[in-house]
Amino acid sequence: MDILDWLIAFIPVLSFGLVPVIGTLIGGKPTEQSMGIALGGFVFSVIVILLRRPDITPHIFLIGFLSGVFWSVGSVGQFMGINALGVSRATPMLNGGQIIGTSLLGVMLGDWASAGAKTYGFIALFLIIIGILFTSYKQEDGSSAKPQWGKGILINLIAVLGFTAYVGILKYFRIDGWSSIFPQSIGQITAIFIIGLLYFKSQSFTKFSFRNSVIGVIWGVGNIALLLSQVSLGLAIAYPVSQAAVIVSVFGGVLINKERKTRKEWIAAAIGIVIICAGLFMIYLSGKH
Repeated sequence: MDILDWLIAFIPVLSFGLVPVIGTLIGGKPTEQSMGIALGGFVFSVIVILLRRPDITPHIFLIGFLSGVFWSVGSVGQFMGINALGVSRATPMLNGGQIIGTSLLGVMLGDWASAGAKTYGFIALFLIIIGILFTSYKQEDGSSAKPQWGKGILINLIAVLGFTAYVGILKYFRIDGWSSIFPQSIGQITAIFIIGLLYFKSQSFTKFSFRNSVIGVIWGVGNIALLLSQVSLGLAIAYPVSQAAVIVSVFGGVLINKERKTRKEWIAAAIGIVIICAGLFMIYLSGKH
């Protein structure tokens, strides 16, 4: 592990952090926002094919396609969970669940092999999850819609399983990021289209889908960086690091979306950012062991 591996691992922090911020500006239904990301990701994957010319065998195509299907379940579920619970409640639940799921899966697949790595790693997970809870804190507003807890928790659980499987299946079959992103994008577009027709009874290709495609290019950069870093650093390290994207989302929401924060919310966000940074340092130590 060298400094370049860690620099690549931090690219998704910026990339994934900007996705919800820009998506909020553009708007659209869950399937439209997810389709927009998938379309932009498809453009990015085509560029990769032209420049890198990766080897895509039928086996790689199938696994990459399934990875894209799992991502689609997670992405649509993410936006549905936000609609049911609100951003401040859904985000920590989803991010925390993904961190736990991917880290445990990574350990099962050989990450954090030593006792020291496991010790630092699980302390890091605890700190990052607590930090996310602080950064996502929002004071209750009497005008806010009443959260749909039962529906929201179920949807977020499904989304967590989808996002965990999306990276886990590539790790399990040892498929590299350059080869997987094209079939992955095909799986994303196909699955979102089907989900839109069967569940939402609506067309996923709309003006909002194409507007959101700009997010897909940004997401695609973060996605390939995540897939590359999980090979060099391990899934149990790369994915928790990527979830520090919540820091970018917090500041992006204020600076770009013009969200207002109360004094208590700023204090909570500051505490959360410090805790997340401490967790990232523990992740670094787990990598050293």
